[in-house]
Amino acid sequence: MNLLAYGGTVAIIGLLIVFTGLIILILAITVMQKIFDAVKGKGKTAPAPAAAPAAVPAAPAPVPAAKPAEAGEPETDPAIIAVIAAAIAAMDGNGRAPVIRSVRRVSGWKQQARLEQISRF
Repeated sequence: MNLLAYGGTVAIIGLLIVFTGLIILILAITVMQKIFDAVKGKGKTAPAPAAAPAAVPAAPAPVPAAKPAEAGEPETDPAIIAVIAAAIAAMDGNGRAPVIRSVRRVSGWKQQARLEQISRF
């Protein structure tokens, strides 16, 4: 019984140390977040009102048909290219329409991943 009580005491002390460390870590992260927010906002407590979203530019002109797809490679849909171009334009935010020079499918990802996994050992 004495050995069992000792084991329980060690387990409880270990748990208390771990949870105390976690609480200290959470408090430290919270304090750092408040410090960084104060430095970033220079003491502003209320966030500035958000500006109205800018109008989304019109979709770019359709991309001319690319080279014929290689055997076993699906053809790229122009609608997908337009969606990607619109997403890039929305993230860029400078107001200029992106120009897509060419679209080609990148192959070899699976083979490269396999080679990477093999050569790591």
